[in-house]
Amino acid sequence: MGLTSTLSSEDQAQMDIMTQLGFSTLQMSRRITRSQCCVRNYVRVRIAHGSAKPTGCPRILNDRDKRSVVR
Repeated sequence: MGLTSTLSSEDQAQMDIMTQLGFSTLQMSRRITRSQCCVRNYVRVRIAHGSAKPTGCPRILNDRDKRSVVR
């Protein structure tokens, strides 16, 4: 487990726009002054940054979770 700094919501928004415009990771990293590795990881794994919903089966709720679900 390495030490990493998280991207601010402003950086994430800028990177989302630049990705849609077709910027390379080098161009994005220079514009937001972050490492290419950080940019590449964000573009590859948006789930870790909360930008995309995870795919797969929903988890089975236990009794405590069932009580806390508002109907």
